[in-house]
Amino acid sequence: MSDKKFSPFEVSWLFVQEYYTIMNNSPEKLHQFYNKDSYYCNGSEGESSKIYHGQSEINKRIKELEYEDCKVLVSNVDSQVSSNDGIIIQVLGEMSNKGGASHKFAQTFFLAKQPNGYFVLNDIIRFLKED
Repeated sequence: MSDKKFSPFEVSWLFVQEYYTIMNNSPEKLHQFYNKDSYYCNGSEGESSKIYHGQSEINKRIKELEYEDCKVLVSNVDSQVSSNDGIIIQVLGEMSNKGGASHKFAQTFFLAKQPNGYFVLNDIIRFLKED
């Protein structure tokens, strides 16, 4: 993702929009946000989850999740500048997959700076228990 003189807040919103659009339209391309140094984990609230490392492992995991017609309604995005000009982003929202029921989730990204923009260094997503 390029950083053409956008503020960290703008980068966060642009990233979130692009990430979830690709999740919906072209989930097979999601792994392109990550690289060999990236970490990813997903799971449900209260459960342990495996950590995947590197673009290849993350791509394999994303394929296992079988995103298809994945709809995301983002209710909140918070972001802060972090270490080495990186950006930490917290997303809250609801997600449905394959036309199923929607589930509340919290997702945290750390975008690390690279020469031509950013990449996702860390990605943690948790689906929350319903009240």
